[in-house]
Amino acid sequence: MKLTRFSPSSLGRVTDFDDWFRNPFTAFPSLGQFFGSLPEFISAGGTGRLLADIHEDKDNYFAQFEVPGVKKEDVKIELNNQLLTVTVEKKEKTAEGEQSSTLTRSVSVPDGVKADAITARLEHGVLSVTLPKAEHRKPKTIEIA
Repeated sequence: MKLTRFSPSSLGRVTDFDDWFRNPFTAFPSLGQFFGSLPEFISAGGTGRLLADIHEDKDNYFAQFEVPGVKKEDVKIELNNQLLTVTVEKKEKTAEGEQSSTLTRSVSVPDGVKADAITARLEHGVLSVTLPKAEHRKPKTIEIA
């Protein structure tokens, strides 16, 4: 009798049932089959919403949104009741005519943001929004007497 060493990687995937637990919706058809081709900025992320990255430093909060192929005229940014909302409308010319898609992403903003000093810029498909902190929200160094 010959003995062989057991290696979990040699089994590959144990069952289809295990694969179903990892990705339960892969058997369902994609939205593209029902609605035609989705715009590139929806289908690229696969989420159906704007991808965002939010971080902060000692002076500012930063929010970056991925909006490839969008002009700045098609982007709307609003701050209302500590909620930053970015709305993007992309228009594409197709054989049937003009097709437009709208995506919105809202991000909660902490108290203490200088609303009149918020800036935004759109470069290389990335919308960067800078929200400066108010003076009372910045860290303060206290001298020991």
